[in-house]
Amino acid sequence: MEGRSFLRRKDREELREQFLQHAGKAFERMFGEANQDGLVTFTEREDMACLLGEELAAFLLEKHAAADRQVRPSEKQPPCCPKCQQPGQRVAKSQLPERELTTRAGEVRLRREQWRCKKCRILFFSVRPQAEIGDGALQSTDSGKDRPAREPGVIPGGE
Repeated sequence: MEGRSFLRRKDREELREQFLQHAGKAFERMFGEANQDGLVTFTEREDMACLLGEELAAFLLEKHAAADRQVRPSEKQPPCCPKCQQPGQRVAKSQLPERELTTRAGEVRLRREQWRCKKCRILFFSVRPQAEIGDGALQSTDSGKDRPAREPGVIPGGE
């Protein structure tokens, strides 16, 4: 994600309100009377604070990624195949596919448009027009040594 995605003022203010509601609920979970019996030791307090922080971070990450222009790239500049760098073809679906990612903030849901490369016969998700393996937009192929080797961000046999 390239960080060029920013929202209209109205949408930004709406997201701010949603975040403040989440933050308010987090505050109540930490300081509300109903939860104080479970927050006696320092470890219990720390665990709750870290959990709440992760939930807020996941919220921010999901919303920021959802606002990215590359969620649905323009037909004028489609994303390129991470293998051959040829422009991809949109996989027509009315609803964007959802993926769940494990991040430092916890589980995050990400929706991205899928693209097909006819030459390489793969499906890939929109990242940016010139994404390549190892450019920081995709994981390198040697990550996850216990998993079978495959191209990152690519669904094999995408036809």
